[in-house]
Amino acid sequence: MMLRSTAWAALAALSTVATAGVDPEVNLHKAEQAVQGPRAVLATHALALSEVEQAKKALNSSLQTLGTQRSFTGDPEGAMEAFDEQAALFRRAANRYADDTDRLAAASVDDALDAIVREARRHRIVILNEAHHVPMHRAFAMRLARELRKIGYSWLAAETFENTPFEKGYLALSDGYYSREPVYGNFLRDAARDGWKMVQYEPFDEVEGESFDQRSERREVGQARNLVDRIFAKDPAAKAFIFVGYGHASEMPRVGNGVGTAMMAAQLKHMTGLDPLTIDQVAMMAHVKQEAEHAMYDKALARAARATPFVLRSPAGGYEVFGGPRYAMDMQVVHPRYGMDGTSGRPDWMQSLAGFKPSAAPRELLPVTGTKLAYAHVKGEPADSVPADVIRLQAGKPAPRFMLPPGDYVYSVRD
Repeated sequence: MMLRSTAWAALAALSTVATAGVDPEVNLHKAEQAVQGPRAVLATHALALSEVEQAKKALNSSLQTLGTQRSFTGDPEGAMEAFDEQAALFRRAANRYADDTDRLAAASVDDALDAIVREARRHRIVILNEAHHVPMHRAFAMRLARELRKIGYSWLAAETFENTPFEKGYLALSDGYYSREPVYGNFLRDAARDGWKMVQYEPFDEVEGESFDQRSERREVGQARNLVDRIFAKDPAAKAFIFVGYGHASEMPRVGNGVGTAMMAAQLKHMTGLDPLTIDQVAMMAHVKQEAEHAMYDKALARAARATPFVLRSPAGGYEVFGGPRYAMDMQVVHPRYGMDGTSGRPDWMQSLAGFKPSAAPRELLPVTGTKLAYAHVKGEPADSVPADVIRLQAGKPAPRFMLPPGDYVYSVRD
């Protein structure tokens, strides 16, 4: 038992590494260290079942942190890989229904942006979700925000905000957690140029001694109440785009039905009387490990044969949604299986979806030995601004290209 005790002591120390700072290289290094302890424990023979479960829980948490930190440092594939490993720890059957194949066969294919904007004209609230480790989802949100702005939407609320962004005159790392990721930063800078009014709505109050369900309920209610107070109480005719993580966009269960926690979308619908247009883009996307994908994903790609995001319209006029969100959200974006662009060394969606352009790293940044992270910042913005892109440079290997929106940039590495 001494060997096990020593392993758990090391694991406990690694699991408590703080990752709340804003230095991406330090946080990435800490996150990479933190997964090693629980992995080593799980590789130990003759563990008790309780020890296996404890190690899985620790690794689960560490992999989520690692995936997020990888996304912050320009590695979306590595981020997905970490989350796919995390999902495999507690493999559960995906939500499937007996009529999935029939629904897909009967559906018609429509461009995702066109369909969402068409439906958004009949609503005043659009809620789009994301997986917090998938920058591609922010690229789609950026594209959607441009179109919603054209039809009168003017309020943008995002779960990531820790305060009202751009109060320093630029998007700062301290403005939010997930918005430290470069594509998220580019989305928000794009929205700021387009005149969106941005709202922080996450409640940060804590109550000692609450159960998990009580904390969840208080958070969802608090989010919705802040949105009401900070948008709809100020502007009774407001049209709002709300960008959330995962299930916060769920309209089911409804408030007061006594079955499970009513999520933010349901709470907001209850408080305002407005029916939000709720959209999932998490369930139907490519993964590094294909076993992590929904069983209908490849079938939907074959059915549509499109290289751009799409939705599936049902014969009855609504939209088909697969997986867990089926009865909780109105629409579902199916993302194509983007590959890697051989010229830039970056995911293809950075050009085809986000519209970013490749830019070569200056030769003076290339390392002679080892590996360095290189940063592109908007020219004139300070070091604590969210970078426009981050790439990993390795000595002796072809350098990937920065992928950037139009503009002027300065480039740097940290020694």
